[in-house]
Amino acid sequence: MVEGAQALAENAEKLASFPEVAFRVDEVLADDKSSASDIGALIEPDPALSAALLRIANSAAYGFYGPVDSVETAVRVVGSREVRDLTYAISATETFKGVPNELVTVEDFWRHSLYCGVAAQYLAKSARVCHGTSLFTAGLLHDIGQLVMFNQCPDLSKEALLRSLDLEDGRATWLAEREVFGFDHMAVGAELANCWNFPDALCEAIAWHHTPFQSNTPSDVATVVHVANSIAVLAELDSDNLDDAPAINERATEKLGVTAETLVEMIESTQEAGAELLSLFVD
Repeated sequence: MVEGAQALAENAEKLASFPEVAFRVDEVLADDKSSASDIGALIEPDPALSAALLRIANSAAYGFYGPVDSVETAVRVVGSREVRDLTYAISATETFKGVPNELVTVEDFWRHSLYCGVAAQYLAKSARVCHGTSLFTAGLLHDIGQLVMFNQCPDLSKEALLRSLDLEDGRATWLAEREVFGFDHMAVGAELANCWNFPDALCEAIAWHHTPFQSNTPSDVATVVHVANSIAVLAELDSDNLDDAPAINERATEKLGVTAETLVEMIESTQEAGAELLSLFVD
């Protein structure tokens, strides 16, 4: 009998505990008197986290003018809460770097995740939604549940992948997961996000990125990541044919006010910005 989504998430938490610095940043943010300097002081002692944050802040995905040369400056420019979300994202990727996985290479997994994060960032700017939320982080972590399933249940995960590829109807992987496991990677990822006390917006994006309008309260963040996921797939395939990507719910593009042409235009920029950051997650 396959363990449930919650059990898989709890096992993952035991195998890969979340870095304390991420929670401490959240605690500092809860204090209205905290400053960019206070947050920077927490992050700076962690060389890997500081370097990753600075590189992301200087990347094309964020598109700032002029160099961001200190953690404190990154906090001021990016925004305290967005830095908090980025700290979660960087910490999560570091946490899973040492977790073995036979079904997908680390590079392939994080390439798709980075493309999704970058595309979500571009979509949010284009649609002018989700202010104060790191769409980059939401996109980066959207498939974290799949990584857990790959690691803990490789045989069943492989069966779900093969089933989604073999079926003539092009059934999505998450639907094949439901057939094989009784749940999907969105459920596992949401449980893990809850275990790690992620912010609500990140939990919602992870939980609903394939089905944003099945939620009782559809989230703008989940809607953006839903569309960004398809852009990421096209970027991976180097294709500008939307039929090559997972189907996008029409309500999502209507809600965001984006056209098919706009989505296609984002593919090349997504590839460039994603490639720039890939070494952060696969070195």
